[in-house]
Amino acid sequence: MPGYVWIVDVFGLLLVLLGFNMAFRQASFRRAIGRPKPPASRLRAGNEDEDALTYILRIAGVMMMGFGIAIGGMLTLFNLA
Repeated sequence: MPGYVWIVDVFGLLLVLLGFNMAFRQASFRRAIGRPKPPASRLRAGNEDEDALTYILRIAGVMMMGFGIAIGGMLTLFNLA
C-alpha cells in the first residue's frame, strides 16, 4: 500500500479514538478541555444527562467516530481492490 494510505489510516484511527473519548468517556474528556464536572446536586438527583455539554459531546463524538471509520476504511478498501 502507498504511504498516503497509511497516513490517512492513522488520521482515521485518531479520529475514532478522539470520538470514542468524547462520546463514552466524558469525565476524562471534560478534564482535558478544562470543563468542570456537573454539580453534585444534579448527580444525586440522577439528572446528569440534562447538561447540554453531555449531549454535544455524545453527538460530536459518535459523528467523529463514524467519519474516522468511513474515511480510513473506504480509502484502504479502495486501494486493496
